[in-house]
Amino acid sequence: MFNIIRMELYRMFKTKSVYVIWIILAAGTLFSTKICSDEFSTYTMEEKQEMYDYAVKGQSSENINFGMEVTLPTKPGENVSVFDLFFANVKGKFFALFMVIFTVLYTTADVSSGYVKNIAGQIRNRSELVFAKAFSLLLYTILTMGGLLLLQTVSVFSFFEEFTFGPAQEFVMYAAVQTMLHYALLLLIMCIAIVLRSNVISMTIAVCLCMNILVVFYSFMERLFTKIGIEDFYVANYTVIGNISLLGMEISQKAAGRAAAAAALFGIAATVLCSQVFQKRDI
Repeated sequence: MFNIIRMELYRMFKTKSVYVIWIILAAGTLFSTKICSDEFSTYTMEEKQEMYDYAVKGQSSENINFGMEVTLPTKPGENVSVFDLFFANVKGKFFALFMVIFTVLYTTADVSSGYVKNIAGQIRNRSELVFAKAFSLLLYTILTMGGLLLLQTVSVFSFFEEFTFGPAQEFVMYAAVQTMLHYALLLLIMCIAIVLRSNVISMTIAVCLCMNILVVFYSFMERLFTKIGIEDFYVANYTVIGNISLLGMEISQKAAGRAAAAAALFGIAATVLCSQVFQKRDI
């Protein structure tokens, strides 16, 4: 198993797409921070208040919007912090979009190229390949989120007149929970890509998930629950994508526990399902 993990890590870091995605994410983060810096300085206090209200309170379990949007949650009269920008990009799934694209490219590369045929026969349990990919994606998620956090810090220091980091304890908690949720999302996309064996379909599904296309399904399920007498039950609160969008800057213990449980449940289920399919499939 250790050798398989080493092989997957070697293959991942030899893949050009990992560096292309990182470069695009870095350029996008720097560009968006510069735009936010220029625009925020021109806003009136009323406009800042409206933007703050929408970013913090406007999107709830009842009305998750379709699409992607990055809105600063900075209070009027305060400086834009690293936490504010990181929160806006994560909540808007700007980071997640490129991470899922890489996941599709990485997890299907050995199957598409035929390389997996050279090694599958030498492995007693082919599901170990799936677990090795999952470990590689864990490292990728940690490196990506950590690198983006560092880059966001540098960009705020460079583009804003005053550097503000934000409340450290809340920031660490938010970043940790979101890293868990993003990792679970990548495991879900890995499962979809390997089961479907189609880059185009898998990529389309991955992008649509980041665009909140499931809000239509959420509404349908919630209406069904209402008809059977279950009130105020919001499906988004118990999904990975829903928690990425709804997690607030000040995370309560209940919200953190719910998000961690959703990440663990969906991540484990996706990995187990994917390993079983890969084990039984004719390579």
